[in-house]
Amino acid sequence: MIDVATIAGIPLFEGLPADQLERIARRLEPIDVPAEWHLLNQGSYPDGFFVVLEGTVRIERDGDLIAELGPGEFFGEIALLEDNKRTATVATATRVRAAVMDSSEFFEMTAEIPLISRRITDAAISRFPKR
Repeated sequence: MIDVATIAGIPLFEGLPADQLERIARRLEPIDVPAEWHLLNQGSYPDGFFVVLEGTVRIERDGDLIAELGPGEFFGEIALLEDNKRTATVATATRVRAAVMDSSEFFEMTAEIPLISRRITDAAISRFPKR
């Protein structure tokens, strides 16, 4: 479980009441990952949603760098929302501490907290690969 204070300052969770933050924190598990580690692989089936707590990850699509994400940013939502394969590979650029929740916890969270659902959907739309 992640400490509530750790997630309270993350933009995705900003402004939520304490009881909702506590429910979210219970769903998140901390992970520590070394640099140059693949967290997600393009084309694989989704199994988690990630929030970066420390460090930087690289997002690559078809071998091209498309973004770098740092503390407070999240990834893994597109394939979960689409119920499809991962649209990008995510690798750690530095040592990373992240919080992860599995897909069932992700869907429970978004169903219970409409504001989180809107924020995640808005981010997914802005990141969605042009097809």
